[in-house]
Amino acid sequence: NVIPPLLITSEEKKKTCSPNHQFTCGNGACIPTYYTCDGESDCMDGSDEADSLCVTVQPTCAPQQFMCKSGECIDNSKVCNGLKDCQDNSDEKGFNECRNPSVHKCAQVCTDTLTGYYCSCFPGYKLMPDGKACEDLNECLSTPAVCSQICENTVGSYHCKCAPGYIREPDGRTCRQNSGIAPYLLYTNRYYIRNLTTDGSHLSIVLQGLSNVIALDFDHYEKRLYWLDDGVGKLERMRFDGSERETLVDNNIFTSINISLKFNLRFFSLSEM
Repeated sequence: NVIPPLLITSEEKKKTCSPNHQFTCGNGACIPTYYTCDGESDCMDGSDEADSLCVTVQPTCAPQQFMCKSGECIDNSKVCNGLKDCQDNSDEKGFNECRNPSVHKCAQVCTDTLTGYYCSCFPGYKLMPDGKACEDLNECLSTPAVCSQICENTVGSYHCKCAPGYIREPDGRTCRQNSGIAPYLLYTNRYYIRNLTTDGSHLSIVLQGLSNVIALDFDHYEKRLYWLDDGVGKLERMRFDGSERETLVDNNIFTSINISLKFNLRFFSLSEM
């Protein structure tokens, strides 16, 4: 008796491949799994390099959606809104927030950076604590003073003026005496208040008979002298012509005290030296 050859179907051949370590070709042959999609046809029928096996179909999002690099889809309105809507933050990276006022919300100036942005203000304004709003800066309150004599604050800036008898210098901030009166220096040796011209040509006594003057200042608006006499414990003032002398404070507390007049703000302060 002749025994017919054993016919093995493709399905039976497939069953002989190890599913964990082998790939079953279309014709039933087995090849190592790592031979698949390596750019070379190891199966006789080329099934180990088929597009259906080797080409990954890219996911897609609806037209009104943005695809994150991590694969999820988000609404286009969430892209570049300053929030991390994609798990990998790919909806925000590389975005210039300064192009979208609804995102940065800076009142005046927005500066883009590699990692985000920051707000700032125009000259004459200061940034508020929220980091976005700007407020007019009163330069007239700054230290050191921006004007040598009179300062008027304006929105976003300031304007310097000079007292009568002075003219403004080209720098717009300092004042130069223009009254024809020679400039002079007021000083005290504790017992006298004296007037000395800056060229040293003339010396005169403004006030004498004092006990122990430890501080002296001059208000050029009202032409008044202010002094602290520690010997009698008084803060006094008078006109530069010697009239209207009066005592402002009389309580003997002036040991080691200094006087500072704020002419533009119209007040004076006492401080410990």
